[in-house]
Amino acid sequence: MDHTAAAKDFRRFIQELEDEGELLTITKEVDPHLELAAIVRKVCETGERAPLFTNPKGRKDDGLFRVIGASIGYSKRPGMQLCRLAKSLGLPSSATGHEIVQKINEAKTKPPIPCRKLESGPVKDHIIHGDDIDLTQLPVPLLHEHDGGKFIETMGMHVVQSPDGKWTNWSISRGMVHGKRELVGLVIPKQDIGTIFNLWKEKGEDMPWAVCFGVPPAAIMVGGMPIPKWTNEPEFIGALTDAPVDIVKCETNDLWVPANAEIVLEGVVSISETAPEGPMVEYNGLVFPGHKTQCPIFKVNTITYRHDPILPICVAGRAPDENSTIWCTMQAAEVLNICQKAGLPINMVWCPFESHCLWFVLQVNHSKLVDMGTNMEEFCRKLGHVVFGSKPGWFIPKIFLVNDYIDPTNLPDVIWAEATRCEPGRHEFIFNEYSNIPLIPYVTHGLPSKTGMNGKVVKCCMLPNEFTEKTLPWKEGSFQGAYPEDVKKKVLDNWTAYGFQPL
Repeated sequence: MDHTAAAKDFRRFIQELEDEGELLTITKEVDPHLELAAIVRKVCETGERAPLFTNPKGRKDDGLFRVIGASIGYSKRPGMQLCRLAKSLGLPSSATGHEIVQKINEAKTKPPIPCRKLESGPVKDHIIHGDDIDLTQLPVPLLHEHDGGKFIETMGMHVVQSPDGKWTNWSISRGMVHGKRELVGLVIPKQDIGTIFNLWKEKGEDMPWAVCFGVPPAAIMVGGMPIPKWTNEPEFIGALTDAPVDIVKCETNDLWVPANAEIVLEGVVSISETAPEGPMVEYNGLVFPGHKTQCPIFKVNTITYRHDPILPICVAGRAPDENSTIWCTMQAAEVLNICQKAGLPINMVWCPFESHCLWFVLQVNHSKLVDMGTNMEEFCRKLGHVVFGSKPGWFIPKIFLVNDYIDPTNLPDVIWAEATRCEPGRHEFIFNEYSNIPLIPYVTHGLPSKTGMNGKVVKCCMLPNEFTEKTLPWKEGSFQGAYPEDVKKKVLDNWTAYGFQPL
């Protein structure tokens, strides 16, 4: 099987989910007012099949649109929990967290592959212009009871470009329906879309923009990756999938979008007009009812879409949803690359989905660490400055440093290491000189900061002698660590004979 095919085309991805029993097609009419999203949220929390809603109430005869939720969510199937994430990157469904991060990290060493420009593509099957557009009449789901509006953009990919044309950015951030032809959404200055927005503002012109739904899954993954500024995401996606991304030109501006996208809204982002936005249950799992911010208006001039299109949504909340599966994984891979480029002996980085993208577990190479001739404080200070001072470091408040006998993808392992080896205060190294993304609840709604900064921490879940001794003076009290190999083999070989279910 060509595993990379699903990563390059959303329709192929959906078909492969169905073929593997990871998709549930719901033909019963479902109300977009909370019912649809409540189903998706329950799916996220139980690891059930991704629901494809073919009959959302209010869907028009012209085919706008089917809805899918949890498309890159977590699966409850043993050994296949990350299968949707793996398929999004062109890996076999059984890929582990280690294999997924390694695949992304390896792509950083490959040369970028430029996109392939086409005259047309499936996304041009249907076109709606100007006053024929009415976003308020579409079956856009209301995702949570306390949201400030209907967020059509939760799993779409914004496309913007610097005024000089040298930097094309594909990224993800939320967008709420504001009127017949308007969205309103976050444009945070420190994020890439905010940086490019400010360049257009300095020029005195509205920013050309498009948002694409149902793009190649590898593209939506990279859209959630904090790669260095001035890196063209489309070309990195080519390196990740070993093939160019097929793109077509927008109808009303000079931007290029994936040719096989499901739906594209195109227009401009106003540099002068704003509107109240939010609140919304965010990736952190909380909402603060009534909390609104003034955000730029995104003006929609044209909609293009393929026949019988599918709108992917992410119903954010308590993990795991796509905020966790996509953002946690892509940030972890970028942090691994940053650490290794800095010469730090880090084997693996993982962000537990349960931490809502706020805990990052860094696994050190024990032998190389001892060879460095360092100590706990010196190493943790250096590590903290490297990570917290990087682009993804802005999103990261908490690092857990573990030894290589701890699996960072196994949360019980991480909890055990933190509980037994991290002494409060003396094994925790605080950094107050770096800022944090304001979407972290305690940053915006916690105790006021006198300096405008909020603390970050490296929690060292290792004992001091792990920095100086290659042979550790303890043994682990587990099946793996407390029994000889012949006994373990005998137990495993006879597991079902004892009467247990197969492992």
